[in-house]
Amino acid sequence: MGDAFRRKPLAIANWKMAMTISESLAFVRAFGEAAGELAQAVDIVICPPYTGLHAVGQALTDSPLFLGAQNLWAGQGNAHTGEISAPLLADVGCEWVLLGHWEIRRRTGETDAGVNRKMHAALEAGLRPILLIGETATEKEQAKETLARRLPHVFARCKPEHVARMAVVYEPEWTIGVREPASPEIVTAGCSFIRRWIGQEYGAEAATEVRIIYGGSVAPEYAGDLLISPQVDGAGASRKGRDPTAFAEIVRLIAAAKGLA
Repeated sequence: MGDAFRRKPLAIANWKMAMTISESLAFVRAFGEAAGELAQAVDIVICPPYTGLHAVGQALTDSPLFLGAQNLWAGQGNAHTGEISAPLLADVGCEWVLLGHWEIRRRTGETDAGVNRKMHAALEAGLRPILLIGETATEKEQAKETLARRLPHVFARCKPEHVARMAVVYEPEWTIGVREPASPEIVTAGCSFIRRWIGQEYGAEAATEVRIIYGGSVAPEYAGDLLISPQVDGAGASRKGRDPTAFAEIVRLIAAAKGLA
């Protein structure tokens, strides 16, 4: 229990392909007012679409909030029309980057090995990876077996000191875009399994330091129950992550669950 309080809670807003620049800047202003001092208790990462990265990054100057990207391309060289590299994301001010989202996997056929290549590209550029991993609907009854099979490929050739600086989002595919998230029992089991696996592979210190959160249809009415376990360090939101009032309430619930509000 004590180790959980060594980890600062984490909240992530993934805006996907929404939010114009003016909407993004309005969100930053409104969220800052709604969240108040909560940003001191919880690390908050905002992941706008690429078009908003610079403007949001400028708006977050002197703010405790962090800028994150939704993806990157790990190919060598510059001849990759329509893609964006880890160094370019770092140059625009990103500190974090989401990797392995189910929507990208579905659209591009991305594999765990592909996510791993992106992870190493992010680390090389000084970015902090946020790795998303979970099971499909058909694997729901074999979630632990699925995680045990996939985790070694996603984390391949990683070092303990890298793992400690990352975040992991337990995100079952069947929870994306639905009305209700996974149950607190499923969330606890998934996050706990990932932490145990990291401890076995990378040691107790890495397992203690890494933030493991839940993502998938997170809303204020469910967030409190999802965060009961000390193994769940926060939550990621998409639809509610674009609503400054709702996202501020999610952050408040994260802080409250960890005894910080």
